[in-house]
Amino acid sequence: MNEYNLKLDYYGLLNLHKALLEAKFHTMPDNEEVSGSPFVAGLCIQVRDLLIESDKGIQWKSWFQLSNRPDRRNQAIILMRKCKRWNKAASDEKSKIACNFLAPFLFDEQELKKVITEVESG
Repeated sequence: MNEYNLKLDYYGLLNLHKALLEAKFHTMPDNEEVSGSPFVAGLCIQVRDLLIESDKGIQWKSWFQLSNRPDRRNQAIILMRKCKRWNKAASDEKSKIACNFLAPFLFDEQELKKVITEVESG
């Protein structure tokens, strides 16, 4: 398979980041598969890592902490509750699903467990 490289300056990267967040965390999406897609999660993580490597990396590392983004956390929970695979998934699979929905945010195992508990209690 061919590989493609995008050439973006900081502002191009910033706008790609904004577009990906809009696609992932829209609570009434046209395509419900986007929010939990492992492929889209991977793209978001690549963009996150590049932003953290930028000159403004310290601010970005703070911005990407899930604990600093309660709006996105809540949106991800709403979207996970709509996920058709959720109820059939085993515990370890739920962790993978949740990580895909929460990407590109940074969180620890304890926060992940809290999110999963909230999804299941709703």
